[in-house]
Order: sequence, then C-alpha cells, then structure tokens
Amino acid sequence: MFGFIKNFFRDRPEPVDTREPNPIQEVDFTKKRNHYGISYDPHLIDNLKGDHNHLVALYGRIWTEGFEANDRQKLADLVTQFKRDFQAHLLKENVKFYVYLEQKLSDDSSSMDLVKDFRNEMNDIAQAVIRFCKTYSKPIITAEQKESFKKDFETVGKVLTHRVSLEENELYTLYQPD
Repeated sequence: MFGFIKNFFRDRPEPVDTREPNPIQEVDFTKKRNHYGISYDPHLIDNLKGDHNHLVALYGRIWTEGFEANDRQKLADLVTQFKRDFQAHLLKENVKFYVYLEQKLSDDSSSMDLVKDFRNEMNDIAQAVIRFCKTYSKPIITAEQKESFKKDFETVGKVLTHRVSLEENELYTLYQPD
C-alpha cells in the first residue's frame, strides 16, 4: 500500500560508516575557522543521509509493527520514537548544515534564496510531522482514528520521502568546504 517507502530504498547505496574508529578526534586549532565558528564537517552529509535512512525505516515500522499488527501501544511508542529522532535530525540539520550554508553562501544571493526556501519549507513540513506525531503518540481507540491514521500516515510519508529526495539530490550538493 505504501510503495513510497520501498521506492525510497530502491537503488540507494548501502550506507558507509565514515566515522573514525576512535570517537575522540584530535582538533587542529591552527586551521582557519570562519568567524561564526561553524566548520565544514566532511562526514555531515553521510551522517544526515544515515538519519534519513533510519527515519524512513522507522516510519515503515510504524505501519508494519504498529498499525498492520494492530498493536496500539507499539504504534504509539514507534510514533513517539519517530518524533524524537526526527527532532534530533532537524536540530542537527539546522545547526550544522543550514547555518554553515548560510555563512558560506552569504555573498551568493540566488543560492542563499534557495537555501532559505528549503529551510522555510522544511519548517512547514516539520510542523505537520510533529502534529501527526502528537496526534498518534497515544493509542488509537476508535475506528475514526484508525481511518484518519491511514490517510495521515500516507500523506506525511509521501511528503517526507519527497523532501528527503530533494535534500539529498539538490540541497546537499551545496555543502562544500571553504
């Protein structure tokens, strides 16, 4: 029924773990930093894409392990987990990605406009996703809620997978070192 989730994973490369084996990394303070303090992170895009993979897979689990399995509590728990993980991703994206791009592209008005449009659109999408999560973070009880969930789940899923595709194929290409 929800092919948008399967389509998202089709033809995607397997995620590559690009993290250093030791989580404590040496910091070279002699490297030039921009005046705002947000530095380029060579692993950020892979990390954000990994978040996308996780969120889309978790979203699919909401359907299969919660709704289809008719497990009302599992559904509510997965929606709550999705909300928490989604908000963590947005925070990382806002602080590390968008702020860096806005600094880097401050002299390029057309690219800056594109970034601002993406950011504003994401804020609108985020509000809708959070509303969805708040609505369904409590167990579904009535048949009306069940029908509403189906419709809302499909709508949010389509919007999110479309957005992820745009970010990864267009917006993330702007993230380059100084």
